[in-house]
Amino acid sequence: MREITLEFKKIVGEGKALGRSEGKVVFCYGVLPEETARVRVTFEKKNFAEAELLEIIKPSPKRVAPREDHYLSCSPWQVMDYAFQCETKKGLIEDLLYQTTKETIRLDKFYAAKETFGYRTKIEYSFTGEPGALSFAFHKRGNYREKYLLPEGCALIGPETNAAALKVLKILNDLKLSTADLKTLIIREAGNPGSRVAALFMKRRDITLPEMNIEGLEGFLAVYSDPVSSVSQADGIVNSWGDDFVTEEILGGKFSYGFDCFFQNNMELFAEALREIRAAALPALPARGKCGKLVDLYSGVGVIGLTLRDLAEKVYAVECSPNSVKYAALNASANGASNFEIVCSLSEKTGEDLFSGTDILVLDPPRAGLHGKVVKRIMEILPKRIIYLSCNPITQGRDAAFFLEKYRIVRAAGFDFYPNTPHAETLLVFERE
Repeated sequence: MREITLEFKKIVGEGKALGRSEGKVVFCYGVLPEETARVRVTFEKKNFAEAELLEIIKPSPKRVAPREDHYLSCSPWQVMDYAFQCETKKGLIEDLLYQTTKETIRLDKFYAAKETFGYRTKIEYSFTGEPGALSFAFHKRGNYREKYLLPEGCALIGPETNAAALKVLKILNDLKLSTADLKTLIIREAGNPGSRVAALFMKRRDITLPEMNIEGLEGFLAVYSDPVSSVSQADGIVNSWGDDFVTEEILGGKFSYGFDCFFQNNMELFAEALREIRAAALPALPARGKCGKLVDLYSGVGVIGLTLRDLAEKVYAVECSPNSVKYAALNASANGASNFEIVCSLSEKTGEDLFSGTDILVLDPPRAGLHGKVVKRIMEILPKRIIYLSCNPITQGRDAAFFLEKYRIVRAAGFDFYPNTPHAETLLVFERE
C-alpha cells in the first residue's frame, strides 16, 4: 500500500476529510480542513481512494489532542475543536438535505451537547487476546481483521460502566475463556436515576459462569448467539442474574427498556428533541386542545408517543421488535397512558385502518429511513403535520423530497447526540399546504 502526502480541503458527508492527489479524490478520517497529512492508501479505484492517517505534517488551529488512542475507531472527530464540530455538522446536514431535496433547508437551531464524553447509553466491546489474557477491543475502522486494545474501555460511556465491564473481563480471564467462546459484551446504562445491565454474547450454550452479581450492575445475562452470524443477536438466554432491563426518567416520565431494545443516546439532548417535537405538535391541535389521532411509527419502547399522549384522543405506536413492544406496553401502564396502543408490526405492513384519519404523524426510523410503502401511504392519507426525527440526513432528505410535493417545512433542528463523531440527529417538521 502506497503512502502519499497531500493537503485536505474540507469535511464531507461521512465525516471524512477530502483531498486530491494526482487528480484523484482521497478520503481520510482524522484529518481536518487545511491540514497537510501523510496517509496510506488502503483502497483505490479509478477516481477516488480511501486512506488511513499516518502523520499530520501541518496541523489546523482547530485541532485538539484526542482523549483516546483508539479514537479513529469510535469517534474520529475527537481531534476537532468542539465548536468547530458543531459548525461542521450543521453545514453537513444542510448540504446533505440540499443534495437530496434540491431545496435550501436551513436549521433553525443546532443543539450542542454539554457533555462530549460519557454520553452513550450503550457500549459493545469485542474481545482479543489469548485465554486468561483477554482484552476488550474495537475493530479498526475499515479493517475488520485488525483491532484496537481498550485497557480502560471507552470514554464515550461513563466511567462506572467501564469499571463494571473490567470486573466482568477479570472473571472471564479467570475462567480462561477464549475468543472462540465469546462474541461481545454489551452494557446498557440509564443515567437517571442510574442503572446498568450487561449481556455477554457467547458462541456456546454450555459455558458455565459463576454468580455474576457484579458491583455496578443491576443485572447480567449470559446470552447464546449463533457463531455463524457476525452480529451479536440473542438466540437464547443461557442464564441471568438480577434485572434484564434499565429504567430512564425523561421529562417526568419513566421508561424501561430491555438489554436488546433500541434506545436513544444522550438523554440530555433527547429531552431537548422531545421538547421540540412537542412544540411542533401544538399548532396542529384544534381549539379543544387535543387532536383525534396521533400515530408514532418506528416507536421503539414508546417514549415519543407516550410523551405526547396528552395531545391526542388516541395514540397509536407501531414497532416491529417484540421485546420493544413488550416494554412499550409496560411503559404505557407505568405512565398511566390509557389512550396509548402499541401495535407489533413492520410499519410498511401495518393495516390501512391504523393510518386513516391521522392528524399528527411522528416518524423516527432507523438509518435506512422510511420504506417506500410507508412514504406512499403517507402521501395518500396526508396527515396535517409530519414530525420526522432522523439519525441520517441523507435518507431523511430522500423521504422529504416526496413530502415537499404536498407539504412545506416549518421547523428544522439539529441535535449533537453523538459528540466527537460525524453523526447527528435532525428534526424536520412538515405542514400540509
